[in-house]
Formats: sequence, structure tokens, C-alpha cells
Amino acid sequence: AAVPWPRGLEFVDGELVVLARGRHRRAGGVDPSIADRSGALFVLDPEVAEPVVPGQLAGPEVAANARLIAAPTAPPFLVYDPQAGPPESDTLMDRPYCTLAWDAASENFFICGYSGVDLPGGVFRKNATDSIHRFDRRDGAWHTVELHDAAVVPKEELTRVVPNGYYPHHDPTRNAAPHGLLNGPDGATVVGRYLYAVGKDNHTLAQYDLTEIRARPDAGAPEGRAVLGERVDVRFGDQLRELQFLGHSALAARDGWLYVGYRTSSAVVRFPLDSDGDLVRPVVGELIAVFQPWDPELGKSANLMDLAFDPSGDLYVACARGGRVWRVGRPDPERVFDGIDGEHPWVDLVELTGNPRAGVGNITFDAAGRLLFCSGNYDTDSRMAGVIYRATANPQ
Repeated sequence: AAVPWPRGLEFVDGELVVLARGRHRRAGGVDPSIADRSGALFVLDPEVAEPVVPGQLAGPEVAANARLIAAPTAPPFLVYDPQAGPPESDTLMDRPYCTLAWDAASENFFICGYSGVDLPGGVFRKNATDSIHRFDRRDGAWHTVELHDAAVVPKEELTRVVPNGYYPHHDPTRNAAPHGLLNGPDGATVVGRYLYAVGKDNHTLAQYDLTEIRARPDAGAPEGRAVLGERVDVRFGDQLRELQFLGHSALAARDGWLYVGYRTSSAVVRFPLDSDGDLVRPVVGELIAVFQPWDPELGKSANLMDLAFDPSGDLYVACARGGRVWRVGRPDPERVFDGIDGEHPWVDLVELTGNPRAGVGNITFDAAGRLLFCSGNYDTDSRMAGVIYRATANPQ
């Protein structure tokens, strides 16, 4: 489709809404000459599609399939201004943007600002302006949900990562929101009256009460709190074990459970929820699936990106490495899914497209149970990358 570098998708009222991430480091980083539409929301027709032919670019109908519905505004975005200098000089931009969550009760889209800059040469520099923005369809405007105060972080600390000691940026019990709870927010979902979001770099799950936002579009930043860190109790039969899970990166919810996908630890753990969507306390998790964990010597992992349920209740897990989507099936802590030595993935994008660098980002399902997912592949032209794929089970 015509959405460059897609990084989040949601079905709303029968339409597919897609978030543009912004040009990433594998593509050479931010380029002032390329309008990558970072932070914009598009609507596209999910029925406009064509079969994938390895090595062949998308046709004109697919390549034109997108309509802009919301462009980023400053405020609340801290958008990159090409007139102010090269990207590396901008320590405040809150791109790249990732994930897309929808709250029907308030008619709001939520997106995460991972905050940083993809520099030419493949080097990423973290900024300290991590954010969550919301676009409210009731007033057609963007608003702040979360925003980290960059002033508390010395510029010399802006390297590949920002030390977690700067998050949150103040004492949440004595100050009004936003608190800057998340270092590297890159996943979110709405359950009950709460928005849940994760910070990959500080291994944190945060919860935001949506009551005021649902009451009025001009509500301020909602009160947030960190509800889960890197150490959790996990139930194995009738025993509890305290385990460490790093790199909180993906969220999904179904049937009274919140599922958390960890990118560094390459695992999926679920936690029970009450009728309001709050975590049941004491918080005790159940291990659902494991994938290839981070190997510091190789610098690689399964790179778990997203979770989604199909209409029947089967869980699917997207892993960027190798462009794979795994069908976990019905989550069962008594039969933990093995994505390391287990069966062949449900989608192998490298195999299907012939592109050895093919990757998978966010995933979702339509009402017919067809899988749709984001990819940064070059199936349009040499300067603008990004594809939305649709996959269905082979009837043979």
C-alpha cells in the first residue's frame, strides 16, 4: 500500500487504519529529502490486493492504496524540522513511531513515540522525549498521553540507550502527569478502562486510566502508573517461580488475560485481569510461548514484535527475524509453545517473497480471519519502502 514504513494497524468500522513509522536505519536513517510521513495515520482498502510474485514490485492499484486521515502536529509531536539542521543535531524529535491502539469508547487512536534518531550508517541514538500521543476523532486533534521531560537527561547521556535511572522524570506521587514512565515505548493496547503500554528499554508495563479522555476530547494527560517490571512471579503447576523478563515489547488481550511479549527474553507471558481491565493482584503470570532469546555474541534474537488473536481465539506471534509469524494456537500454560525447536512458522516471509531481508512488524486479523501484517520491504520503489501483506492458510 501507499503507507511508507508501516508500523501499526487496526480495523475500525470496517476500514484498515495504518501508522507510518518513519524511515528506519536499515534504509539509511532520516533523510530530509524523503517525505516518509512519520507519525501519520492512513486508511486503506484491505480488499485491494494482488498475489505476491517474488522479485516483482507492487502494481499501481496497490501502490496507491492509502488515504491520509491524520498528520502529526506540533504540539504534541516533537517533529523533525529539516530546516533546523541535520537529523543528528535534533535531540528532541520523538520519532520513530510504533504500534497503533484503538479505543472505541473514546474514538481515540494511540501511538508510541520511541524517541530517537536513526542515523546514516545504521547507528541509532536514543532521545529522551519518549511519548504516547492520541488522535481523537471527536475533535480531529492530537493530544498528549505520555511525554518524558528531556531536560532531566544530560545530552552526553543520549547514546544508543538512555540510562533507566532517568525514568520516570519526577516523583509520580507528588507531581501531575505526564510522568515519563516508559523508556522506549513500542507497544500498547486498550483493555476495559485502561490503556496499557510497554517500555522496551526500561522493561516496564504502564497503565493509564482512560476515564477522563472518554468523557471529553480535551482531557489532559491521564494519570499513569508502572504496574509491572522485569521480575514477575510465574505459576508452574502449583508452584510459583520468580523470573526475569526483559524487553517488554508487545501487548494483546483476550478472555480476561493480558498477554505481554518480551523482545529481549523472547517469551510470551499472560496475566489475569479483573472486570475493569485491571491486573489481578498479587500479579502472577503464566508462561505461554518461548522463542529464540537474545544472544549477546551474535547480537541476534527472534526479535519478537507483536501479538494478535484471530477471531477463533488462536494466538499468533510476529518475529521480525526471518520475517516469521508463528501460530501458537489456543494459549495453554500446560503446553508452552516452542518457537525455538518447534514446527515451521505459519508465515515465512523470506520464503514467500524471496527477499532475504524481509521482516515482519505489527499484525492483526480481519473479520474473515485473514492475517494482515506490516513489513519494511521494498515492494514499491527504491526510495519509499513498506508493504501491508495479507496471508491466508493454504487450502492444499
